[in-house]
Amino acid sequence: MRIARRQPVVPWYAATRALMLLLALNVLPYFNRGAVTGDVSTYLGWINGPFDQGKYPVDDQMWQYPPGAAAPLLLPHWLPGSYYVLFFLMCLIADIAVFWMLLRAAKRADPDKSSPAGPWLWTLGVAAIGPMAYGRYDLVVTAFAVAALTVTLRSKRSTAVARGVLIGFGAFLKLWPAAFLFGAPKRRNGRQLVGVAAATAVVPTLALELFFPGVLSFLTNQKTRGIQLESVFATPFVAGRWFGWSGGVTNTHGAYEFIGPGVPLAGKAALLSTAVSFAVLLLIRRRAAVRGGFPFPAMLADVGFAAVLVAVVTSRVLSPQYLVWLLGVAAVCLTRRETLMRAPAWLVLAAVSVTQLIFPLFYHTLRLGQVYSGMILIGRNAVLVVAAVLALRALWRATGKALDGAPAPASGVLFGEDRGHRVRLVQDEGAPLGGELGGGGAEHGPESVVDGVGGPGRGGADRLVEGD
Repeated sequence: MRIARRQPVVPWYAATRALMLLLALNVLPYFNRGAVTGDVSTYLGWINGPFDQGKYPVDDQMWQYPPGAAAPLLLPHWLPGSYYVLFFLMCLIADIAVFWMLLRAAKRADPDKSSPAGPWLWTLGVAAIGPMAYGRYDLVVTAFAVAALTVTLRSKRSTAVARGVLIGFGAFLKLWPAAFLFGAPKRRNGRQLVGVAAATAVVPTLALELFFPGVLSFLTNQKTRGIQLESVFATPFVAGRWFGWSGGVTNTHGAYEFIGPGVPLAGKAALLSTAVSFAVLLLIRRRAAVRGGFPFPAMLADVGFAAVLVAVVTSRVLSPQYLVWLLGVAAVCLTRRETLMRAPAWLVLAAVSVTQLIFPLFYHTLRLGQVYSGMILIGRNAVLVVAAVLALRALWRATGKALDGAPAPASGVLFGEDRGHRVRLVQDEGAPLGGELGGGGAEHGPESVVDGVGGPGRGGADRLVEGD
């Protein structure tokens, strides 16, 4: 653990995680025990019921996970001891793994002066969610996602394959890591990464469908979801209740959703917004493609963060565990000083900071339509929307035409800034890496921006992952 030495964030991380574990284990009292153990109790019910009978809980509308979710849910069951305690410890181990990978990624990005921003964001963000983070299996999925964004092996092919495997397995556990594929590079590396990710996710899913018919029901269960109370598209109804909107709130799919006039239309608007946002990301990808494609692996985290962020913002559901996803990917972005996602990442942390106020502290009053809790929720969601807009804007500007009217380079692209501080794609023919993320000044030379150990000791590993 030499990477963790002399890191001021480490004792703060250790203190917050010790407190969270004590709260999760009920050694210290938490003001809403059900918020911590509710989902774990649901998992245990599935294990003692359908899973023990050799079946998936496909008849339960609350089962809305890919079939790979069974692995982290069953693992604590297979070990001796209390399921609750073992589940919390599994999540703690995943949390620690993410933190270590962030420290390592920051050190590799700049060996001389690594950025502490990523580890700090993770430390503060998960602490703001509190012990609820240990009561969902999303930390396990986030650990695979962070690994997919940070692993670097000995060659470009092995790196692309490894990242593809991790993305695919993450999607096999919970779909959202598949959003990273928006940032896949062009040509061979990109084809390998996308192909391996697809195979890793699809092949075991189809195999399980053969042996356990109905495991794909999570897709149809999602179709019946309404507008959950905490989602961005619930905002008109949260505010509408203050002015006499005639709808109400009902508990369905294990969450509180709005019912009443305008709700079906809002659901369609949410799906349309998701489609439009993904179309914008595809257009951004196309704009980058004519300039050589997204630099790999530098931009995988930035584009992946933007994709996950817009998916969360436009979703009909926005539970606290969704914020864990955003924190993990945002923290990876911040391990690199040259990231385009700095402002959106910190805005996500600001939004996460009020999580426990919304749920569970004021959730009852929110369901009843109280103004003060509704204002907190609307403010949180507004910050997330601004973060999503800024993320897309940064990628759009970075893939725009050169300001001086020069033709866009076909390969060997870097991200930089012009004298007017507008981000764009620029060519750096002298850069040996042929496609890393850099700044616009002399201080951002190839040695300081490589996605590796840096200096003569890098060998060929990180050079090989950059180009085709």
